[in-house]
Amino acid sequence: MRISRRDAGLGVLVLAILAVAATIRPATVGPALRECVTGPWFPLVLLGLYGVRPFLGWPIVVLSALVGFRYGVIVGVPVALVGAAATSLVPYAAGRLANDASGLVGRFSDGSHRYFRRAGGLRGLIAARLAPLPAEPVSAAAGAGGVATPSFVFGTVVGELPWTVAAVSVGHSMTVFAVADVRSAWWLVLLGLVGAAALLFGPLYRLLRGRR
Repeated sequence: MRISRRDAGLGVLVLAILAVAATIRPATVGPALRECVTGPWFPLVLLGLYGVRPFLGWPIVVLSALVGFRYGVIVGVPVALVGAAATSLVPYAAGRLANDASGLVGRFSDGSHRYFRRAGGLRGLIAARLAPLPAEPVSAAAGAGGVATPSFVFGTVVGELPWTVAAVSVGHSMTVFAVADVRSAWWLVLLGLVGAAALLFGPLYRLLRGRR
């Protein structure tokens, strides 16, 4: 199989991002975050963290908890939702560029098209967000699968809402911000899985009936 220059370039870029992400983890910058979280420059620091988040692969819930620690639940939830939707646009845009790619990237794009064609753009995205899946692959799959930008933003906000509320609440309850204490409760994971299954039940049933 011949690999194009574009595919090779994408592969090198992904490897470089993975190398940086493996070095700069949320836990490694935890002490620095505790120092600046109550300072006057925190809003700028937060913008910078959201800017690099999709490239470092940091979980959205970590920054949502940080927002909750500083701003509380009432202000923190909308701020964290905006941050989640805005940073998800980066891998979404990368996925849009993969539409005419070949090789492994092309197969990823084809699989994304099949999923969103059967599940529906908005419904399929909300289900994927509710399920405990990494944010970046879901966003890239939505871009590669042809989900419209308004549907992507709305679906991201709706699907991330329960995770964001939980993470912001956890951050708000902390006396000292600690990345290690930011984790999802088992019952929330279970509810997310149930919600995703409920949304995908109809398309899955039609698919199975059609195969029979």
